[in-house]
Amino acid sequence: MCLLLKSGRLFIALLLTSGLLSACVPDFLSSEPDWVTIERGDHEPMPKRKVGIVIAPGELTATVTFDSSCIYDIGAVDAQDWNKVIGMGFVGSKNQDVTTGVPPHQVDGIRVGWRWNPQRGRIDLGAYAYVDGKRTDFKVAETGINVPTRMTIKIDYDRKVYQVLGGQTIPFTHNKTFGYKTGLYFGGSFPAPHKIRVKIED
Repeated sequence: MCLLLKSGRLFIALLLTSGLLSACVPDFLSSEPDWVTIERGDHEPMPKRKVGIVIAPGELTATVTFDSSCIYDIGAVDAQDWNKVIGMGFVGSKNQDVTTGVPPHQVDGIRVGWRWNPQRGRIDLGAYAYVDGKRTDFKVAETGINVPTRMTIKIDYDRKVYQVLGGQTIPFTHNKTFGYKTGLYFGGSFPAPHKIRVKIED
């Protein structure tokens, strides 16, 4: 009975994951395969781009370029919110109640965050992680507009730590290895104030 219940939960989690990825368009069908666009008023591209299923990756990497559309003003209240560019969520039954509607990457997940910093005239880059449903985020680096930047997330399953952009490590508690890549996302709570374009080269 317990095995059936666990299998059922895993099946539901897999269905949820496939639902998250179902609107994905392969790069070869896009006229600009490396450019990902979020339209004004949206949080993510529709259809989704640069996502997919992964199994036990040791690292996720991409070369990312933010163009001038990534300069924005959403007001002081939301200015410190992190947008996201690359990352992944882990799927498993240990602590993921699919009836809550919380996606797996907000239970156990790791991503690179980004936000426009008007004081410095640059893009802040940060670690953005969920460990057992608790969020940790902090700035790690920064980059300029139109500057190709290599981004790496390392996942050490033996030591159970994430490392984003060579910054301080983040311990995690799960034993999950099955997951999905998360794509470009604007927000925080505030959607894109205008069209946002980011070049993501795998």
